[in-house]
Amino acid sequence: MKDLIARQLYQPAVVLPLLLLTRLMVTLDFNLAQVMFVMVLRGSQQAYRFALRHAVSATSRQRTIAGVVKHLPCNNCC
Repeated sequence: MKDLIARQLYQPAVVLPLLLLTRLMVTLDFNLAQVMFVMVLRGSQQAYRFALRHAVSATSRQRTIAGVVKHLPCNNCC
């Protein structure tokens, strides 16, 4: 059991979120209300970006199917 736990703790998917949470908690002086507020705010920003990205890709697919291809700016180049 100890070997299993030791192997899983060194995975980047486990370590990186813990480090980010620790850094956030130190920055906000371990105030859990502020930490939760920041995490909810960041989560809502990510959800908005995700929904916007899928709305733009669905629109571009419809335009491609209709035969009208128009360049839509992406987040990476502009």
